[in-house]
Order: sequence, then structure tokens, then C-alpha cells
Amino acid sequence: EPVALNSYLSLRKKLLTKLPYETIKADASSYIGKVFEVRGRVAGFSKNDEKGGCLILSTDKQGSFLINTESLPSDSTGTDLACLVRVGEGCKHSLSDLRLVACTYDVDFKRYEESKRKTEEAKIVKAETQRAKSASGKAQETKKEDAKQKLLTSEQLVEVYKKAIKGFNKKLSDSQADTIAKSVLGFSYKYKVDPRLVCAVILAESHFKITATSPCGAQGLGQLMPSTAAGLGVDNAYDPVDNIYGSVRYIRGMLDRMAGSKMWNELTWNDLALALAAYNAGPGAVKKHGGVPPYKETQNYVRRVVSIYKQLCGVK
Repeated sequence: EPVALNSYLSLRKKLLTKLPYETIKADASSYIGKVFEVRGRVAGFSKNDEKGGCLILSTDKQGSFLINTESLPSDSTGTDLACLVRVGEGCKHSLSDLRLVACTYDVDFKRYEESKRKTEEAKIVKAETQRAKSASGKAQETKKEDAKQKLLTSEQLVEVYKKAIKGFNKKLSDSQADTIAKSVLGFSYKYKVDPRLVCAVILAESHFKITATSPCGAQGLGQLMPSTAAGLGVDNAYDPVDNIYGSVRYIRGMLDRMAGSKMWNELTWNDLALALAAYNAGPGAVKKHGGVPPYKETQNYVRRVVSIYKQLCGVK
């Protein structure tokens, strides 16, 4: 039976893996015992014995899932559920053996997510404003003799990024450029990623074209694949805020996978190259080849993003 949202969230925090669904799907046998999340509509049931059976869950972006459960929900088909699913021992080559850990009503989960997102965005704006105010009265010495670098307020910083973004894509309106600039700065601050790296990735991926779609189906500013977007909690990859939220989270995730728990100032250029390769080709490909995969597209992508990032940082 669906559990109360609080109970579900407690289990989710404790058990849920941070890996995107497509990563687990690509190498199912490596993730036996791991728990991931599936959100979709109940399409039917298959009863095995007095209590247990299989729950058929249909999703818009990831297809249908056959999930084993010891107790079938009493709800009728058509109910939207959020499910924590464990990869079973039978998943040798595909996700053919999935076990239900817990489920809750998705309508309650969506209300919770919306409330949480608004709260987090308010905290980000408040923290960024406070940080800018505390720094606005200080000056830093630069490498040039007798020169000092003036610190910017959060409003000034947004204007700098807004102007740069409009320069990258002149078709953007002031409102769109403002939204993108605030999202890049806000989510970069939240996930401790250099916003200039985020800009470099978006430039290489879409050149700041909000509606960009690749031949293979990657969507929006950060060119998220639908399955990756779904795994990151992005409902609309063509929404600039949603897309940047997912893209920054994915960059952070790839940095953590490739470089462990290093602080930003401890990262090497090799760490960055591996993370960018994972963003482009997937972490499984980087793991398989023990470094940047020998794919021409991926190698060119890494070189291009690093080159753009160095230019934005003023590094030769």
C-alpha cells in the first residue's frame, strides 16, 4: 500500500542512489541492490500468489516497468505513484528484476517538490544577496601594480552575466537573459560549481538557445537527454530554470564521480576533462575506457568546453 509522504521521503533520503536512471540501465549488473525512483501511472497488476505479484507502472519518458511487490496496492489503475525500486539479483543484462521498496501518491510528492523548490530558490537569493553585501565594501589586490579589483554586488553580477549571455545569443529577450543569468548564478552557488564552467557547457551544448534539440533528442540549454532530465527531477527541459537546475546538478554529479570529494580549488584540469567527458558520453563510457573515451565527438567536446572555460576565466 502507498505509505505516507513523510515515511516515503525518509526512506528516499536514506536509500536513493544519486545516479541517473540511464546510467543504471546501461550497466544494470553493476548496480544490483541499488535503489532508484520511478514515477508513473499504474497500468495494471499481475498477481502471483495470495498477496504478492507485479505492479505495471507506465511512464511518459522511460517506458513501462514491471515491479515485483509482496503486497499489491489496492488502488485502481490510473493512479499516479512515486516508487522506490531496488535492482534485483536477476538484473544481469537489463532491469528485468525490480523489487518495490515503497511507494506514495505522486500528487502529494509533486506538491512537496514545488514547495521545496520555492523555498530553496528563496534561500539561494537570500544567501547570494547577503554574501554580495558582505563583500561589497572590500577590495582585492590584483596582479597589476597599484590596481584593485572592485567587488560586485549580486545585482551587478547578474547584469554582467546577462550582458554576456545576450552577446552569446542576441535573439534572447532581456527577460530571458535575466532568467538564465540568475539561474546560472543561483544554482552554481547552491551546488558549488563555477558559473563560468556552466556557461562554457551551455555555450558548447546549445549556444544559449532555449529550444535547442539535438538529432539524438537532447533538449534545451544544457542538452539533457529525456531520461537524464527525468532522473534529475526536471519536468520540462525546455524551461530555462528547470534545464539549468538539472544541468548544474548533473555537472556536479559528474565532478563528484570523477574526482571524489575534492573541493573546487583542489580539482585538476584532468578531473574537469573526465567530468566533461562523462557529461557528454556518460560515466559508463569513461569508466570503460579508463579516461576520456576515444570518441572523436567526446574528445572535441572536452577540448571545446575547456577552451571556452579558460577564455571566460582569462586563462591562457
